[in-house]
Amino acid sequence: MNTSSLINQINEALAALGGGPFLTTKTTEQDATTTVTGTLGDTEIHIDFVEEGNGTEAEKDHTVVVRDAAGKQLGEGRGDSTFADAISSFGWAGVLDAVKG
Repeated sequence: MNTSSLINQINEALAALGGGPFLTTKTTEQDATTTVTGTLGDTEIHIDFVEEGNGTEAEKDHTVVVRDAAGKQLGEGRGDSTFADAISSFGWAGVLDAVKG
């Protein structure tokens, strides 16, 4: 999966809240999940892009999950047919609060 446009969208959302950028260090793919690892400020986080369901791309559910380095979930966004929808529905302010605190 090409995640560069998705990371750009995430960075735009973070910038609108006065945060970011999320700087990527690696991307891994396993089954229906692509995980992008990087840093937000001084904190390592993992962003999981998860496709669920069967059928065509438009019929699958798309979820974005953000976890810290210890695996604690910092938030989740769900999209109907695209990861862009999931990113738009995500509460990025909560992630910024978690990495500041």
